[in-house]
Amino acid sequence: MASTENCTIGPEIKITGRVSGDEDVNVQGTIEGTISLASHLNIEEGGRVVADVEADSIAVQGYLEGEIVAREIVQLLPGCTVTGNIRAPRINIEDGARFRGNIDMDVAMPDAG
Repeated sequence: MASTENCTIGPEIKITGRVSGDEDVNVQGTIEGTISLASHLNIEEGGRVVADVEADSIAVQGYLEGEIVAREIVQLLPGCTVTGNIRAPRINIEDGARFRGNIDMDVAMPDAG
């Protein structure tokens, strides 16, 4: 079961490596590597992620480059830039979002871990 706690990666923080856990994560800074969450990932405006990402849901307002897997939904919000393939049962691309890659919505989703 996902936690109700939140973790914020501040704008002056840069993480290189693997990020995993059960908390919601808000990214204002930079993550490079891999992200595996059993909850929600929010990449805020100014946030930068260059990583393969797996989470229940993913919302992007900043920059994301990598393979993207969501068990519930991926939301590409106005002003975001996303490069990579998306695999999720639901995808929402709003006006003003920039996306380059492929979308696969007809797949069985892996378990968190």
